[in-house]
Amino acid sequence: MIRKWSLQDEQIQKKCIDEVLTRIEEQGDSPFGIIAAEEIIEIVANFVGPNSYNTAIDDAKKSIQTKLADLEVDLDVLKS
Repeated sequence: MIRKWSLQDEQIQKKCIDEVLTRIEEQGDSPFGIIAAEEIIEIVANFVGPNSYNTAIDDAKKSIQTKLADLEVDLDVLKS
Protein backbone atom coordinates (compact mmCIF):
# COMPACT_ATOMS: atom_id res chain seq x y z
CA MET A 1 0.00 0.00 0.00
CA ILE A 2 1.31 3.43 -0.94
CA ARG A 3 1.23 5.89 1.93
CA LYS A 4 -0.03 9.35 1.04
CA TRP A 5 1.68 11.06 3.96
CA SER A 6 4.85 10.74 5.90
CA LEU A 7 6.77 12.79 8.40
CA GLN A 8 10.43 13.56 8.18
CA ASP A 9 10.81 12.58 11.82
CA GLU A 10 10.04 8.86 12.02
CA GLN A 11 9.70 8.98 15.82
CA ILE A 12 6.91 11.56 15.58
CA GLN A 13 5.20 9.49 12.88
CA LYS A 14 5.42 6.34 15.03
CA LYS A 15 4.06 8.20 18.07
CA CYS A 16 1.13 9.52 15.98
CA ILE A 17 0.31 6.03 14.73
CA ASP A 18 0.59 4.60 18.25
CA GLU A 19 -1.76 7.28 19.61
CA VAL A 20 -4.35 6.64 16.88
CA LEU A 21 -4.18 2.87 17.40
CA THR A 22 -4.57 3.32 21.16
CA ARG A 23 -7.64 5.50 20.64
CA ILE A 24 -9.16 2.92 18.27
CA GLU A 25 -8.46 0.08 20.70
CA GLU A 26 -10.13 2.09 23.49
CA GLN A 27 -13.32 2.07 21.42
CA GLY A 28 -13.39 -1.71 21.53
CA ASP A 29 -16.51 -3.14 19.92
CA SER A 30 -18.56 0.01 20.36
CA PRO A 31 -19.42 1.96 17.22
CA PHE A 32 -16.95 4.60 16.16
CA GLY A 33 -18.76 7.89 16.66
CA ILE A 34 -18.22 11.51 15.75
CA ILE A 35 -16.45 12.37 18.99
CA ALA A 36 -13.96 9.52 18.58
CA ALA A 37 -13.38 10.50 14.95
CA GLU A 38 -12.78 14.12 16.00
CA GLU A 39 -10.28 12.94 18.63
CA ILE A 40 -8.37 10.99 15.99
CA ILE A 41 -8.34 13.99 13.67
CA GLU A 42 -7.03 16.11 16.54
CA ILE A 43 -4.27 13.57 17.29
CA VAL A 44 -3.16 13.52 13.66
CA ALA A 45 -3.34 17.32 13.35
CA ASN A 46 -1.22 17.75 16.48
CA PHE A 47 1.47 15.45 15.14
CA VAL A 48 1.34 16.27 11.42
CA GLY A 49 0.44 19.97 11.63
CA PRO A 50 3.71 21.40 12.96
CA ASN A 51 5.76 19.31 10.52
CA SER A 52 3.63 20.40 7.57
CA TYR A 53 3.78 24.02 8.69
CA ASN A 54 7.57 23.96 9.02
CA THR A 55 7.93 22.27 5.62
CA ALA A 56 5.73 24.97 4.05
CA ILE A 57 7.84 27.71 5.65
CA ASP A 58 11.04 26.10 4.33
CA ASP A 59 9.52 25.82 0.84
CA ALA A 60 8.45 29.48 0.94
CA LYS A 61 11.95 30.55 2.02
CA LYS A 62 13.51 28.60 -0.87
CA SER A 63 11.09 30.17 -3.33
CA ILE A 64 11.83 33.68 -2.07
CA GLN A 65 15.59 33.05 -2.17
CA THR A 66 15.32 31.84 -5.78
CA LYS A 67 13.27 34.87 -6.81
CA LEU A 68 15.71 37.19 -5.01
CA ALA A 69 18.67 35.60 -6.81
CA ASP A 70 16.87 36.06 -10.15
CA LEU A 71 16.15 39.69 -9.29
CA GLU A 72 19.83 40.29 -8.45
CA VAL A 73 20.82 38.90 -11.85
CA ASP A 74 18.25 41.13 -13.56
CA LEU A 75 19.60 44.18 -11.70
CA ASP A 76 23.20 43.31 -12.58
CA VAL A 77 22.21 43.14 -16.26
CA LEU A 78 20.88 46.70 -16.01
CA LYS A 79 24.24 48.06 -14.85
CA SER A 80 26.13 50.00 -17.47
